Amino acid sequence: MTAPRFSIIMPTFNHGRWIEQALRSILDQAPHRIEIRVMDSLSTDNTAEVLERYTGCVHWNREKDAGQADAINRGLAMASGEIIAWLNSDDGYLPHAFARVDAAFSEDPALDFVYGDALEIDEGGRILTPNPFTEEADRNRFFFSHDYICQPSLFVRRECLTKVGPLRQDLRWFLDYEWLTRFFSKGLRGKRLPYFLAANRDHPHTKTNSGGLKRWLEIMSVLSAAPPPRPPLLLRPCIRNYTLEYLIKTINAAGWGRHASAASDAREARATALNTLNRIFMTSVKPRSVDDIMARFHRDIAPHGSTLQDLWTSGARMGAVT
Repeated sequence: MTAPRFSIIMPTFNHGRWIEQALRSILDQAPHRIEIRVMDSLSTDNTAEVLERYTGCVHWNREKDAGQADAINRGLAMASGEIIAWLNSDDGYLPHAFARVDAAFSEDPALDFVYGDALEIDEGGRILTPNPFTEEADRNRFFFSHDYICQPSLFVRRECLTKVGPLRQDLRWFLDYEWLTRFFSKGLRGKRLPYFLAANRDHPHTKTNSGGLKRWLEIMSVLSAAPPPRPPLLLRPCIRNYTLEYLIKTINAAGWGRHASAASDAREARATALNTLNRIFMTSVKPRSVDDIMARFHRDIAPHGSTLQDLWTSGARMGAVT
């Protein structure tokens, strides 16, 4: 039996409303040889019913785990593909993503990992905005400015896993960032692909949006452990950037001024606070590729629809590898 080219690990818990779209975004990347390993932490919704419809297409492990990192690590240990990725079950890939990743790895045997641009989508799959923060691979920017690799768009050669080790199971929110710091510390060679590869679903119940102060404290603990050479902790732009992000997410999660029924002065104050913080955040981060990302979004994505499903319906017209 021919070994798979791609192994995709999918941790899940009670994402029955989204997991089928996530699975289809993998399976519809055919004709690539793909192994899918779903790590289900005993979901109590309709996840099992959905997965049963894909018997023969996915490897389904249904067992209690010690958290997302544990589930992903178990899946990574089982993976047999040459190219490894993990996709959370509320996210999705875009048309031609695997073809573009495959071409990049085939063209450059010394390449260890690749990543691309990503879309932000809402609970119903509607495209909200492109993620403007993706940048070319730069060790110092990653350690001392911001995480510019959107996790669903990341693909890694399997042999690199032995160099970087498993994800830290004591981390709940910043596990992907900490894992990626080891990619740079070990000298792995990465490349940003100039394509939209994945969609990241943004909704109130994500760990990122609901983490609050505990998430910020975890981020600070990981940032403080950056390898040398490093500037003093309080002088690093990343401290300011992630603190601003924490404030923005805290206001977004708060009930104050959120709903149309709220008093007009509360709604206006909320909007003013968010607009001000977002403006300061963008000025602080100074994303290097935002103009390129926005130009390609309006050229390659916007003409094909306003939802993730629209993009898949228009997949052939979105263009293959060029």
